[in-house]
Amino acid sequence: MKQARINQRTNNLVGTNIRKLRIQHNLRNADIVAKLQLEGVEISTSTFSKVESGTNNPSVDLLFALTHILNCDFNTLFALP
Repeated sequence: MKQARINQRTNNLVGTNIRKLRIQHNLRNADIVAKLQLEGVEISTSTFSKVESGTNNPSVDLLFALTHILNCDFNTLFALP
């Protein structure tokens, strides 16, 4: 079954918010990736960097796992600056 993804090719709001939250939590990309893998989300540091930069579209599963890791509401990932 194909995973549902959000498209951020024309608007990198989600990737920007993920990066901002990661930095606020003093986490490196590798830290987030390790925590994601513990949550059952298989992702590389390279792919995660692409999600933050907007060149890769995150899956809904990835976003839900990030809400646990970053201790935030799902809507926070979509919040306007």
